[in-house]
Formats: sequence, C-alpha cells, structure tokens
Amino acid sequence: MGRIKWAVAVLLLATLLVGCTQMSAEEIAKKVEEKYNQLEDFRGVQRIVVETNGVKHTQEYEFAFKKPNKVRMYNKEQGLLIVSNGKTMWSYDEKNNEVFVMELKQPEVSPDYGKLVKNMMEYYDVELLGSEKVLGRDCYVLKLTPKEGSEFAEFASTQKMWIDKEYWYPLKTEMKGKDMSMTMEYTEIEFNTGVSDDVFEFTPPEGAKIKTPEDLGIREFSSVEEAQQAVDFEILEPSYTAGYELRTVTVIKDSVSMQYVNGQDIMFIREVVADKLPEMQNAEKVKVGDTEGTYIELYGSGMLTFRKGDIVVTITGKLDKEELIKIAESME
Repeated sequence: MGRIKWAVAVLLLATLLVGCTQMSAEEIAKKVEEKYNQLEDFRGVQRIVVETNGVKHTQEYEFAFKKPNKVRMYNKEQGLLIVSNGKTMWSYDEKNNEVFVMELKQPEVSPDYGKLVKNMMEYYDVELLGSEKVLGRDCYVLKLTPKEGSEFAEFASTQKMWIDKEYWYPLKTEMKGKDMSMTMEYTEIEFNTGVSDDVFEFTPPEGAKIKTPEDLGIREFSSVEEAQQAVDFEILEPSYTAGYELRTVTVIKDSVSMQYVNGQDIMFIREVVADKLPEMQNAEKVKVGDTEGTYIELYGSGMLTFRKGDIVVTITGKLDKEELIKIAESME
C-alpha cells in the first residue's frame, strides 16, 4: 500500500514537469485520488534483487492485493506465506509447519495525498526520462535524486522508477546507494481481475504449531491501567495530547508502546527502562523541562526522545517540535 501512495505522488510530480498546468496541493491530491480509485485489485510475481559488495541475492514473491487492505505474499524458496484479510494476519512457515497469527487492530487511515506530494517535493528532485514498456505495458520512466543539503539525503538513494500509465503503479524500481543496489520488478502482473476474497483467507494445516503475539511476549491492552499490571515500572502518561486520543497500549517484553490517533494521523509513545538515550545521527539537542533530549525529523514526522528518571521515552508523530516537547513535559 505504501509503495502505491509513494508512486502516485512521484508520477504526479513528473506530470507537472512535462507541461501540465500548475495546481494546488489540494487539486493535485484530488486528481491522484481519482486515478487511484480505479485500482481495485492486482496480482503478480515480484522479483527483488539486492547486490552488496558484488554479491547478488534474489528473492521472488507471488503477490496479491485487494482494497482496502487485503494482502497475500508467498516465497516458494523460503517456504514462507503471509496472508491478511485486513482483520487477521497469518504467517506460515512451511518448513517448520508453524503459523504465527495476529489480530490487526490498527485504525484504517486514508492516505493524505496533499501531504504525500509535499513530502516528495521536499526530499527529491524528480526528472521525467521518457516512456518505456514493462511487461508490454506503457510506463513513465522517472529519476528521483535526493536533494543535496537535506538530512534525508544521507539516508536516501537515487532511484529510477517505471510507473504504469494506466494505474500509476510502480512495475519496476531501481535504487542505488553507496554500498548497495536493489531492483524490484514484476515479472507478471494483472490489474482488476476480480481477485476472490478467499485468496486472503488461511486455514492452518493439520498438526501445525500455532503461535500468537503472546508467545513472543507481546500483549495488547485498551488502557494504561490494564497495561500497568504487566510491567515493573510506572508508565508515564501525558496530560496534554494535542487532540490525539489513546487507542491501544502494547507491552513488548519490558517496553510499552502507546498508540494515539487524531483523524488520519497516528502518534506513538514508547517507554523503556534504560541507562541513557540512544544515539541518533544528525539529531538536534533540545530541552524537555529540566532534562536534555533529542529531536529529529524524518519522512515528514518528528521524533522526540528524552529520559525521565530511569525511563527513556520516544514520541513520534506528524507534530512539530514545540508540540512534541509540550506533550513530553506533560508526562507524569
């Protein structure tokens, strides 16, 4: 799903480059959404080739997707099958006959196309190289170069993308970094063929060992009070949340992650007992009350980390630095 949203934003920028009338972000978002709405499902085979230090590693997946959030991926070589009907996800290891089952409770969030386009323009220079065919389908060929001088440039790589003209979906992507290159391409693909809902259901084979998040030390609660019974430290809770409301609290072994939602946006607060803050390259030092913390912005989201007593707290969300600090200072 993420690659679809990213690709339509990239393609739209390319369209502007070839002479379309300049439009506002809102107008652009509307046009992108109209195009995306034509895509209901697709299935195909995707090959991923990663090269590091002259050594190539190839993986191939059978892939199916159906709106809004149904997915099926199968790697024959690894014997790994991942299936999700949008409510439950199954991960089946054929070799060990083990199934990991997880109920999905994430909020359904509609993509904010205006923000997506804005972020793309901020991080990349986009160049339209022309048109080519992939699997017999007409594609735009784009070159994405991380903008010089931005913090993002240190993490991103130059990319070349082949975007299907009809459905605005990336059929092939090449990424080249300093020490690694990767190519993702479909060797087979079909759009809007009416993929059955049965494709996204899974029944564990007889005798398969069933594992759940609880087996991995993952437990989910609906309130901080309930989660408090599962950890040995006192969970810090903000009195100011910038309009966000608590949705779930997840305990993963000795750490706590609280998920807050505000319309389309999600904020995470993670807490863990630690002696010091994690090191973050290019992070800005900031004051949180009478203690020192770090702040960094990546991919349009801010991340604030600070320590209160023995607890290291990390707050992540689409909020500016001042709001994140205000939330942090309200935590008790």
